[in-house]
Amino acid sequence: MSGRLQFSRMALLDLLPILPSQTVIGDGGARAPVARNNARSEWAASLLKFGRMARFRGYGRVGGALAGAAWSLAPDLRAARREVLRHRPRAAGDVPHLGSVAIGTTGLCNASCLSCPTGKASTAHVPRTPMAMPLFRKIIDGIEEEGVDIRHMIGFGLFGDGLLDPHVVERARYVREKLPDVLLSVNTNAAAYNSARHKALRDHVSVIALHCESLTPETFDRLMAPLRARNVFAKYERLLDDFPGRVRVSVPVSRMNLHELEAMRAWFLARGAHVVAFDPLSSRCSPDRTVFDALALAPQPIRCAPEVMTDLIVDSDGRVLACCQDFERIEPIGDLSRAGFRETMLGVARAQFRQRLAEGRHAEVATCSRCHGDVRSANFPFDQLADIAAG
Repeated sequence: MSGRLQFSRMALLDLLPILPSQTVIGDGGARAPVARNNARSEWAASLLKFGRMARFRGYGRVGGALAGAAWSLAPDLRAARREVLRHRPRAAGDVPHLGSVAIGTTGLCNASCLSCPTGKASTAHVPRTPMAMPLFRKIIDGIEEEGVDIRHMIGFGLFGDGLLDPHVVERARYVREKLPDVLLSVNTNAAAYNSARHKALRDHVSVIALHCESLTPETFDRLMAPLRARNVFAKYERLLDDFPGRVRVSVPVSRMNLHELEAMRAWFLARGAHVVAFDPLSSRCSPDRTVFDALALAPQPIRCAPEVMTDLIVDSDGRVLACCQDFERIEPIGDLSRAGFRETMLGVARAQFRQRLAEGRHAEVATCSRCHGDVRSANFPFDQLADIAAG
């Protein structure tokens, strides 16, 4: 298809067959008016489907035109309305499109990993309760009503484990109903996985993001305390069986698990994991780097670009944060429990934080000034091992 090929909304409508206003039904030749809604809805759904295919293949204008035609045929088709709004250029007063959305659907985690502030004294003030459903719906409804595109995904689980949320299936169902085009991830260490309760997520989620730091029992017990390998490893097997091809395994790389990375990848892939990602360790903006420095490979200061502000990060009580590594929640930039979605996204605090990053004033921000981490490379960490050994 040529990149110059363009469709107007009316031209697409002209291509549709003319549907009769009445259809003969019943027996004895009785005639009754039948609404054309079903046929129009079917056409609209087909147009919307092909519009999304066009967008994913890089033909955004064609996709937008097809979505517009679908919306004209079926004004009540919310997915078509959303697709049209996503294609429209964002004006100065519009809520900008987002990269990712991280939602703290619960503040509770059953682990207190060695390198993580969760469960430590420094985060004792952080709420450990599930997010209220009205607040959750407010976030999802705001994204839908403002026509906000999400380029990456929505993730359940910020400082807590997504499967400890008693409403996780209900929330996933709501996201799929309101935002059928969005990728949805649930973040977990799998210790809370219950097949009978959580298998229902298969109808709604795109990815289960599994956090695992070791497959060596002694190392696992140390890195992911108070979890125990003897209890959790069997959960891995059940999770992988229930979500074949949809489990993304995240392995934070440290000096304690460096020797087993290849074996971990082979183990998970052999059991149907979609991918095993080796992720650089972060200091989590902690003021005490003793443990982090002992585990990290070759840490450097991390100074994020202003583009990170295209992410929306909301904790379980509605507090909006600038960074998902702000476990102590010391840099809030909004509160969705008090303000509306639009007001929060276009607020002064968010704009000011972005400006500080753009000007390189990271030293003025408590979290940014103490953010350190290993740095991802093309084949992390294997292309760094020689330098690490030499150091």
